[in-house]
Amino acid sequence: MMAEKPNRNRAFYVGYLPLPRAHAVFLLVAVPLSIAGMIVGALGLAGDQPAWGGGVWQTDQVNEWRGTLRLEPYPMLHVAGEDGEIETYLLVEMGKFGTRDRFAGADGLDGASVKIRGRRLHRDGRKMIELDPDDPKDPELGPAVSLLDGATPAVRAAMSMPGPRVTLRGEIVDSKCYLGAMKPGAGRGHKACATLCISGGIPPMLVSRDADGRAVYSLLAENTGVGLSDSDLAVIKPVIGEPVVLSGRPARVGSWRVLLVDRLDAQVDGASSASP
Repeated sequence: MMAEKPNRNRAFYVGYLPLPRAHAVFLLVAVPLSIAGMIVGALGLAGDQPAWGGGVWQTDQVNEWRGTLRLEPYPMLHVAGEDGEIETYLLVEMGKFGTRDRFAGADGLDGASVKIRGRRLHRDGRKMIELDPDDPKDPELGPAVSLLDGATPAVRAAMSMPGPRVTLRGEIVDSKCYLGAMKPGAGRGHKACATLCISGGIPPMLVSRDADGRAVYSLLAENTGVGLSDSDLAVIKPVIGEPVVLSGRPARVGSWRVLLVDRLDAQVDGASSASP
């Protein structure tokens, strides 16, 4: 008895037989449509992601700056710009650490003229220097922070008089990551990293929006003008990376805005974590 010749019109697939015509037609239509659908879906998801922002971290460029060191509300360097305006750089260490420990107990540094070596971070005109590590193996390089002679003129950048009390809605971020060390450096996905950075001494910053929707960056400080204490940081840590409402008096130190928080009341989704 002769074997039956395979019939491709039968819609039943057998691996060692020719593909049924109905299956072949289905695949010719379904596979391209599926691929097109995946491409459109991927483009849609990519377009729906929040912008990473314009933060820049110049990790491959070590530079030097000369200016005046100020330690409050957070260590920063004031540099006289070519146009006469003051450029103010926040100072941080490598990794998730601020510079308070470096300058703690050092007499005569607040207001001193210094030379700083490090790498620049910047975003929307806000600037920061990540200090280069001190390398004892290279004495010619010298320390990352060194005093200049007394003849170097100081850059005057005292904190301005605070303005009337305001209430700002925004997000508390760690300034280093937001200015370029991480992308994105904000949002709930960055909450754990930001909390570690702020715990390590990176200055906390409130990112809010003005009436035109432009970002406004404000360093957070106590109402006396000094940086937030450990007890204050304990209050804001639960709401880092969340929508918050903060009240205080606005001021300026050099080219940085500062919010002097008169009552730390960080609100998120209707809940409040308050400290008098």
